[in-house]
Amino acid sequence: MEVYPVAFREIMVSYTAVDDRVHAAVLHELLLRQTPTVEQLARVTGLPAIAVDDAMGRLRERGAVVGDPTGGVVAAYPLSGVPTSHVVALDVAVAWANCAVDALAVPAMVGRPGTISSQCTLCSGSITIDVEGTVVRSREPAGVVVAYGGLTDCRDRPALVRSCPFVNFFCGEAHAAQWQPPTTWSGRFLSLDQAARLAVSNFHHVIEVYQRFRPEQ
Repeated sequence: MEVYPVAFREIMVSYTAVDDRVHAAVLHELLLRQTPTVEQLARVTGLPAIAVDDAMGRLRERGAVVGDPTGGVVAAYPLSGVPTSHVVALDVAVAWANCAVDALAVPAMVGRPGTISSQCTLCSGSITIDVEGTVVRSREPAGVVVAYGGLTDCRDRPALVRSCPFVNFFCGEAHAAQWQPPTTWSGRFLSLDQAARLAVSNFHHVIEVYQRFRPEQ
């Protein structure tokens, strides 16, 4: 089952070095829970504001950056610009992720171990996961699984709408089996180890872009 159709895969393709530099800067600002304005991105990248604005337009058009009606940035996968239930703590920052799989990709993107704090979608019980790259170092509770899927009746909508709200952690298979998704949801359940590997695979391009073009620490 393909959760992310071709339109989503398009955001994982490099266009120009300017686009990639701006993309990495947006991710860096969201990682620090900062607002990535054109002015701030111009300062961070050293690019002219007009070049940044043009690049942001292309990133939005591709879906790599999701904006709101005011022109602000709501998300740049795998990071969220607004609070979510998936919090990723790294030694350099504490960030919000859009969904469970996005959260599992953040430590690999930054190249550092991370601790994910989330909750079971059914019972709201706490879930804590330590991950490094594709390797889950620890998990609590031990049987965590991930729902991975999306809505089939809105494939033209951003992944933030059609998939992210339904890509979540469960504290175990029993609670996952009790979950009642929307009737148009299509997906499957993954073990945590499967989900961690999938996250890094899904975001391999974003990981490469961030690690190559991220602003100086």
